[in-house]
Amino acid sequence: MKEPTLRHSLAAFPVLAALLLAAPALAAETPAPAPTAPAAPTPLTGVVVVPPSKEPPAVASTYPAAGAAVSPGTLVLKVTFNQRMKPEDWRFDRGADGYPQCLARPRLLPDEKTFVLLCSVGGNGKFSVQLNAAGPGGFSNLAGQRATPFELQFSTSEGASLGTIQEAMKAAGLKPEDDPVMDKRPATTLAASNP
Repeated sequence: MKEPTLRHSLAAFPVLAALLLAAPALAAETPAPAPTAPAAPTPLTGVVVVPPSKEPPAVASTYPAAGAAVSPGTLVLKVTFNQRMKPEDWRFDRGADGYPQCLARPRLLPDEKTFVLLCSVGGNGKFSVQLNAAGPGGFSNLAGQRATPFELQFSTSEGASLGTIQEAMKAAGLKPEDDPVMDKRPATTLAASNP
């Protein structure tokens, strides 16, 4: 019984010796790739892969600015986030104060961060708009992460009203191509959460 075992051990010796001698050369030919984290979206033949952010999206700026007093009349409510957002994911709710009369749907501008919503506000009033209040749905980034809730409070002054969309867009710092009306059908419903 010992002789076949010894014979098998001696027969395997050249194979083991060759592997041991070749191991350093094999290791030198295939270096391990350095790990990298994706920093930006990666385009793939019509598909964009967006890695989730470490932080959820948040409101970066608004018009009117929080606490500001603006002219009554036509108003373009503008909300800019710090990340690219999904156009179909949004949610406006009533806050603590009055709520402006607005179109039913906002428009996401080409920067993919700024939503605009055409509204109308009376003079000498206080208004409050809640973004992403508790409940389902709401603003979310391209990776599907829901934005941090935010309440915008502003007021209107007495005096001359802004009567046209163009005047309201200029007051909000928008260009002509940033028209807040997605389609030109008349709508006077209050903005509400996206179904």
